[in-house]
Amino acid sequence: MADIRNIAIPTTSRIVHYYREGSGPPLLYLHHLMGIVGWEEALATLSESFDVIAPFAPGWGPAKDELAIIEGGPLDLTLHNADLLDALGLDQTAVAGIGIGAWMAAELAAIYPQRVSKLVLINPIGLWLEEEPGEDPFAQHPMAPTSVLFSDPENRVKFLVEDMSDLEGLVTELLNLRAGAKFLWPIPDTGVDGRLSRIVAPSLIATSDADVIVPAAHGPAWQSLISGAELTTIPGAGHLAELEQPHAVADLISEFVANGRVTVLTA
Repeated sequence: MADIRNIAIPTTSRIVHYYREGSGPPLLYLHHLMGIVGWEEALATLSESFDVIAPFAPGWGPAKDELAIIEGGPLDLTLHNADLLDALGLDQTAVAGIGIGAWMAAELAAIYPQRVSKLVLINPIGLWLEEEPGEDPFAQHPMAPTSVLFSDPENRVKFLVEDMSDLEGLVTELLNLRAGAKFLWPIPDTGVDGRLSRIVAPSLIATSDADVIVPAAHGPAWQSLISGAELTTIPGAGHLAELEQPHAVADLISEFVANGRVTVLTA
């Protein structure tokens, strides 16, 4: 199991906390609203084929105290991720993002197109479709605020919070939601639609068939804005697809990044 590492960013003096494991071509993984839940099964599977780098974004996990010093728009986060690649000595890498991490990945590929070799966006947040707005992840029942992120609400207990006595899990859950709200509240209209045409990396968009945060209609919307982008569906998963369907997520990322093939997944 990979351990959390730390690296300093010279330009900002931030300390980035990240997992890194595996060998092969580099793959930058940008996480969803709930950060990174340990060294996840999907990441472990990907590390069999790639040098997987999975950082906590400012405001999440060990970097929770940095939320106040990061700007709410996309530029500061994108510069941060580019600075991280510099610190790691990576001129170019494949990038996969989940949820809010998919938005971050798309911004990186749009603003620094030469640095992203392949791009995989899973359940990407960032567009606003008036006819398909999706559920608001920040307006849920306070006793179970992240159940909406799963196809099976009971998976919140399985993956995030053991029970109401799990104070550490409950606090982490709320802190992660707080971080996401800085960038996505009151509506997740990030303005990324005006930048997606700048992406030149071969791109894959995947949506989960049970995701109520990013409804299926968002997949074609993202696809239409990224030249040549492919589209696929992950069955049996909600928004946090890599927790509910880790092997399916790992397979579609691996096949597209390594071979340019779009995996057709079945339930």
